[in-house]
Amino acid sequence: MSAPTALDPRVQNDPDYEPTLEEWNELVQQGGRAYKNELQARTVFESELFGMNTYIIMSMMEDYLKVPERLRVITEHLTPEELVRAGLPVGSKRSFINLAAMPLHYMTGRELYVDLGENSLDSGLADQLDVLRFWRRATIAMRTDGVLYNMDATPPNSSHVVGHDLLDDIRGHLLPNDPSTTATIRKFAARLTAYAFLENCDARTAVCDTGPYDLGDGTFLALRELCCDGDADFPWLDGIRETLPEHRFVLAYRLPNSVDMDNNVWGTAWFTPSDYLGDVVEARVFAQRDGDLRPLSLDEVKDMTGHIRKAHRALYARLAETDPQERNLYATQMYSWKLKAWARIAGCYDEIDWSISPSIVDSYQRFSDPEVALGLIGGVFVPADRDSCFRPLGGLR
Repeated sequence: MSAPTALDPRVQNDPDYEPTLEEWNELVQQGGRAYKNELQARTVFESELFGMNTYIIMSMMEDYLKVPERLRVITEHLTPEELVRAGLPVGSKRSFINLAAMPLHYMTGRELYVDLGENSLDSGLADQLDVLRFWRRATIAMRTDGVLYNMDATPPNSSHVVGHDLLDDIRGHLLPNDPSTTATIRKFAARLTAYAFLENCDARTAVCDTGPYDLGDGTFLALRELCCDGDADFPWLDGIRETLPEHRFVLAYRLPNSVDMDNNVWGTAWFTPSDYLGDVVEARVFAQRDGDLRPLSLDEVKDMTGHIRKAHRALYARLAETDPQERNLYATQMYSWKLKAWARIAGCYDEIDWSISPSIVDSYQRFSDPEVALGLIGGVFVPADRDSCFRPLGGLR
C-alpha cells in the first residue's frame, strides 16, 4: 500500500483549484476507506420486499453508465455552487446524503464493471473526474465546516450545512420537552421514518442527518431531514403521495453534550445512548415547502402521523402485490435517480433520459441469484486485499 498523498489545503475549500490526479486518488481512497469501514459489518442487506443485493448492484452499475452525462446536462444550466444556493440547505432530496452517496455509488459501479471483466482500471478517467469535480464543488458550497468528508470535520464524524441565521431561526421555534411532546414527536418520527424507507425501497436515501451544531451552552442541535416523494419521481407512489399534505420534513432536536452524535461518511447518524429522544431538551417538527421551513404545531404533527400511517399501509399493500422483478426495477430506479432533484432545480429535468439502460434491466436474472449478488457485494464493499472499496483512478498503483 502506497503512502497517502499530501493534499494541498485548497483541495478542501477552493472550488477553482484543480487537484492533481494523485490528489483525486487520495480523496477517492479516503472515501473508499470510510465506506469500507462503515459497511464492514453489514455486507448482507435484508428486506422483506426487495432483493437489496440485486438492486444495489444493478443501480450502481447504472450510475456508472449514466451519471457523468446527466451531470453534464445539469451543469450546462447551473454550476454546482448555483445549484446549492438555489434553496434551503435542509429539507429536500438535494440533500447531503444524496450528494455524498453519488460518487460512492458511481465508483462502486466502476469496481463492479472491473470485477465482472467488462471494464479496465485505466479506462473512463475523464468521466470519473467529471463526477468527482461536481461532488467536490457542490460539497464545498454545501458545507459550512470547510471539509469534504465527515471524518475530517470538527468534531470528527460530523457534518454542518446550516448557517448561523437559519440555525438561530430553527432554535427560536423549538418547544420545551415534556412527556406529551416527546410521545407525539417520537410516534411521528417512527411512522415517517418507516414510510420514507418504504417509499425508497428500504434504502435510507430519504433520511439525512446533519450536526451536531454546537450551541455553546452545553447542548447541540441535531437535524434529521425526511423527504418523501412530492414531485412524482417514483411512479409506484401514484395515487398515494397525493394523500400526504406535506412531503418534506426537518426534525430538530436540542440535546445535551452528554449524548454523542456520530455521522458516517454519507450522513447517517448514530447516537449514544441509542434512545436519545429521552434526553431531548427541546424539539420541533418543521415542514419545508417552496423554500420555507414552517414549524408544525403538535396537533398538526398528530394529524400528519395519521396521514402517514394510512399512506404506509396503502403502499405496503401495493408493493406486496407487485411482481418481484417489477419491484426490483422500482428499487433500481430509486437508487439511480439521485440526480432528479438537482435536475429539477437546474430546470433540465425533461432533457434527461431517466430510463434504465437495457443492459441493466436484462441483468436481473443474473444478479437475482443470491450467491452471485452476495459474492459481488462482498468483493466490492469489503475487499480482502485492500483497505479501500476503490482502486486508484487512471491505472495508478
